[in-house]
Amino acid sequence: MVHNHNILTIRGLKTYFYTPSGPVKAVDGVNLEIRKGEAVGLVGETGSGKSATALSIVKLLPHPGKIVGGEVYFEGENILTKTTKEMRMVRGARIGMIFQDPLTSLNPALKIGYQIAEPLMLHQGLNKSRALKRAVEMLKLVGIPEPEKRINQYQHELSGGMKQRVMIAMALTCNPSLLIADEPTTSLDVTIQVQILDLITQMRKKFGSSLLLITHNLGVVSEICDKVAVMYAGNIIEFGNVKSVLKHPKHPYTVGLLDSIPKKEEERDELPFIPGNVPRMIEPPSGCRFHPRCSFAEEVCSRVRPDLVEVESGQVAACHLYNGMIQAKPKRLN
Repeated sequence: MVHNHNILTIRGLKTYFYTPSGPVKAVDGVNLEIRKGEAVGLVGETGSGKSATALSIVKLLPHPGKIVGGEVYFEGENILTKTTKEMRMVRGARIGMIFQDPLTSLNPALKIGYQIAEPLMLHQGLNKSRALKRAVEMLKLVGIPEPEKRINQYQHELSGGMKQRVMIAMALTCNPSLLIADEPTTSLDVTIQVQILDLITQMRKKFGSSLLLITHNLGVVSEICDKVAVMYAGNIIEFGNVKSVLKHPKHPYTVGLLDSIPKKEEERDELPFIPGNVPRMIEPPSGCRFHPRCSFAEEVCSRVRPDLVEVESGQVAACHLYNGMIQAKPKRLN
């Protein structure tokens, strides 16, 4: 059942990358919902499947990636059934994408103005001069000085922060109902990162777009998101309101992630860390994927994969501590 108030509903999404050594199960049964006007953060370590999830939503998976199962409903339609041509009309018009590296997303051979104007000509039927006029307005809106001059420049003539602002202008130019930002500040220095995140928040509110923000930075999520989904080894293992999840994490992995963030008020010689590594997704662990690294794991965890269960109102976690399979509840997770 897809709720009308959801802009995006993902059910059982599986995305595998077929390699000579066997399929890499990058996304392996993901369920996620984003409501209209909501900002959801998708967090997890590198290699957890965050970007593969985002690229699956817009059907832009690089070879040898394939969506092998599940459904992705966007504004009520299962977009996995759409043809390449139909998807072109969704991307850019109804779903805007901001990628982590503008260098790979901006065309070095085309002027900035044309790259912002092109979606307007394609999706909204504007002629070139009107589309370029709108491109100037968008550049002004995202805080780029001298926009009339910038539209005639190429990407190599802009700084990293400016390129990222151009990407935001491109993503929002057709007023999409969903904005997907995949690690949008990775390549920028800290002061520029703050400006870019503020800009994404302002623009999203101005245009009324929903947001899926992919990041490994929980601080960023706490600042700009309403809800957070924690991803581990191809699965979402905890989801809920940002404040609840960050204040009262329920899954042992989320607890470990939060414990490993340095706190201003604490002086420690070394930070706690989660032992072991993210598993190889060619041969993921049986049962709960986190069990080899989990200090609460019991025998059942290596056999049975836990489903997401509601632990508190609106907060779900995939852990046997909450479905009655394990009796002893650690104090830290109460």
